[in-house]
Amino acid sequence: MNAVSKDNLIKNVSVAWPLALNAILVQSMVLVDLMLIANLGEVSVAALGLASAILAFFVGTQYALANGTQLILARAVGANDRHAMSSSLVIGWLINGGFTLITSSVLLFSLEGLLNWLVDDPFVAIQASRYLQISAFMLLVSSFAQVMIAFFNGSGQTRLPLYGYLIEIPINLLVSLTLIYGYLGFPELGLRGAAIGSLVAVTIRFGYLAWQLRRQENVSIMVSIKALNVAHVIAHLREIFPIAANFVTLASGVMLHQMLFAQLDVYAFAAITLVMPWMQMGAQFVTSWALATAINISQFRGRQQSHLIADFIEQSVRIILLLGVALCLVFVAFGEWLPMIYPRLDEQTQQALAVIAPIYVLIPLVRSYNGLCGHSLRALGQSVKVLQIHFVTQWVIGIPYLIIVLFFQGPLWAVFGSILLEECLKVYAFRKHLKRELTLLVSSEVEKNRQGENRAPP
Repeated sequence: MNAVSKDNLIKNVSVAWPLALNAILVQSMVLVDLMLIANLGEVSVAALGLASAILAFFVGTQYALANGTQLILARAVGANDRHAMSSSLVIGWLINGGFTLITSSVLLFSLEGLLNWLVDDPFVAIQASRYLQISAFMLLVSSFAQVMIAFFNGSGQTRLPLYGYLIEIPINLLVSLTLIYGYLGFPELGLRGAAIGSLVAVTIRFGYLAWQLRRQENVSIMVSIKALNVAHVIAHLREIFPIAANFVTLASGVMLHQMLFAQLDVYAFAAITLVMPWMQMGAQFVTSWALATAINISQFRGRQQSHLIADFIEQSVRIILLLGVALCLVFVAFGEWLPMIYPRLDEQTQQALAVIAPIYVLIPLVRSYNGLCGHSLRALGQSVKVLQIHFVTQWVIGIPYLIIVLFFQGPLWAVFGSILLEECLKVYAFRKHLKRELTLLVSSEVEKNRQGENRAPP
């Protein structure tokens, strides 16, 4: 490995670890609730799994909208345009808050019918409904916090959102634990206590971010509100809409998977619910490497150093495959630690966990490779092709397969294996298109060099 390649990989590591840490802290909030309510039994675990799948869709869409706003804010920061920074922040609040207010209202009005349609067990539906009724208020607070996080990230102050999560997580843990089990004289609220704990913690994080925002000298919110007009809002929305649409297409498929899993018996669904957050947290390590790789590819293109991209991606693939193998081994150990992590599980739930173990052990290896290829293709300007691959494997093949298996009451491994099936189908498509893009890139560089030699004086 030459000195340039080594420097590029070191830079990738320096970009990747903060991304991983932030993502893990976000994902740990789900695990806090899950671990705290695990002792309440399989019904509560299943209810949390169902409610979390619905919430993940809304929170993820907020995140996608905020990411679009972050790009606009970053441009304004680069241009040192204080008015554009403030107006983008206000418009981001308007769009994100408006989206959340409308969707939360629709969710609350249709909640009973939706849950009864998704799950047969009335006890699971009742507990999920109680959790979601409180979480609707958390979504509204979160929508404004997400935009403030986008502002700080876009202006290079990435530590402030990190501090916010470090404040939120212990508060969530303490308040939820107190209210779930009725400690310190508080009533025993069960799953509703977990929802209240999340609401309190998110609200305190919002207060911290608002305090930090008030300290910013380059923000004039009231002036921006007075200067707000429809044309600016439409222009802002037009730019962030493709990013949100991309996420919604993918996230809706993930949510539908979780809802279809809810058709299983309560023990099988509880087993999947217990495993999924750990899978998502583990994926953050390899996803952060893929995101960092995409950032560096974009920088290569911006610096007119496209000749470095092919070798850089090849080295990144090797590393992410090693990370994938390491993650598989971690999940092998995780399977052995499960009885200690969740000591009071029903025997049927333990049997279900044993059935799906080989699948959740293998998924990280395939998903790691796909993640790197997908983010690399986006950085090379092929985001539409990535969306097409995800759409075909998920909506055309994976979800119909899952519906058929559930309809014919197939075995649990075949149901949960729909995730692995999708990832395996993506491998060929991603490899083919990434190889094609790199071949075109190399050919383009060779042609440029040839033209440069022809123009050189004899």
